[in-house]
Amino acid sequence: MKRFRVPRPFGVLALALSLSSCVLLSQSSGPHVQSNAIDELSGLAVSQADPGLLWGHNDSGDSARLFRIGPHGEDLGDARVPGASAVDWEDIASFVWEGEPALLIGDIGDNNANRDHLTLYAVRDPGAIGDLKLLWTLDFRYPDGPRDCEGIAVDPIENSIILISKRDHPQHLYRIPLPVAAPAPGAMALAEALGDVTTLPHASLSDLVNSPLYLIFDGPTALDISRSGRFAVVTTYKDAFLYRRAQGQSWREVFSSIPERVKLPHLEQTEAGAISADETALWISGEGEHPPILRVPLPRMTNPSR
Repeated sequence: MKRFRVPRPFGVLALALSLSSCVLLSQSSGPHVQSNAIDELSGLAVSQADPGLLWGHNDSGDSARLFRIGPHGEDLGDARVPGASAVDWEDIASFVWEGEPALLIGDIGDNNANRDHLTLYAVRDPGAIGDLKLLWTLDFRYPDGPRDCEGIAVDPIENSIILISKRDHPQHLYRIPLPVAAPAPGAMALAEALGDVTTLPHASLSDLVNSPLYLIFDGPTALDISRSGRFAVVTTYKDAFLYRRAQGQSWREVFSSIPERVKLPHLEQTEAGAISADETALWISGEGEHPPILRVPLPRMTNPSR
């Protein structure tokens, strides 16, 4: 998503609160993304080929490329995605396809809800060295019309793609089966509606006093599912929310439960979130030049075996 602009009715409020907001919206201390080419980091994923490597991408306006990022923000170069275009890339997920590490890129942003269809790109994850190989492309539509989405993840248990909308109140949850073979060129999938997500909190009065940005602070800006499939984390502008998954639970049931809040450091715009390979922390970052890249501890999981 492009940088948030406060609607005109709230312009005076934004100006009046600018002084109180400046501290809240200041970038946190810690490692920063070093690449000069990353200015609107919108998606993060932890490589399944190399757990010490993060993959990231810019928001709309960039070419079809991914960035290799080290755990301390190191610039490890970029890699082009062959055969892809970048309309509005909003999230990326790591997964395993045909027994090999892969990445799923979601060209799913639609601020004005007017795109005829969205596109998913799957690429082979080469790790720290090597080129990206396009595995397949899949276009899709929602069953209930266009909508904006910034959160996409892959469920390793059901082998499905899960999406959560952003600008709806309540948000909507969708599912697309993960292809077992490369889709035919021009194939169009229809996402399955799993229901509303009513368990994400809305902005409080104190949120609005601290920053008008929180008018949409409950809108998901990233989604990730742990490699074990035991939990999911929804990242928003303010905090993240962890949804635990009992054995045999559907995602409809999971997102109907009350999540655990994960307090996040205040970033200018927290747009990217990815669960660490060991499932103990959440990597987060945001938009702007050289944004922080931070590892935030997650609540301890119990019963580690399924």
